[in-house]
Amino acid sequence: MSLYIEIPAEFFREAREKCHPDVECPALLFGRGNAVETWRWVENKTASATQFAIDPEEMYRHLREAEERGLQLLAIFHTHPGPPIPSAVDVRHMKLWRVVWVVTDVYSWQSAAWIWDNRPKPVEIKQRRQPEADDAPA
Repeated sequence: MSLYIEIPAEFFREAREKCHPDVECPALLFGRGNAVETWRWVENKTASATQFAIDPEEMYRHLREAEERGLQLLAIFHTHPGPPIPSAVDVRHMKLWRVVWVVTDVYSWQSAAWIWDNRPKPVEIKQRRQPEADDAPA
């Protein structure tokens, strides 16, 4: 069985506009099954270029709102100032948050996804484009 996550291309466009090298840029990705439907950008409480932390109250609020809409936390996204591989800190947190971790190099915009399975295991990212108005059936 192939592991994958479907993420709207719009999310990555938004990340390019929002995220910068001076601070790791985290987001929570919510959806159903393997398909991300919505996301919430969250503040990096460390204001660091090499690590991030999310306020527990902010995390709880977004998780509760998603649950009320019938959505699950599918992935945690953040940028790195280098290759999109989990850092030692990421690995420690992956063991606690058993969801997909999407890491993006903030310079090249190359992305990779990982999930903890006794080690970081690669997950395929499938970018899904949003349907255009012209794509709607007549």
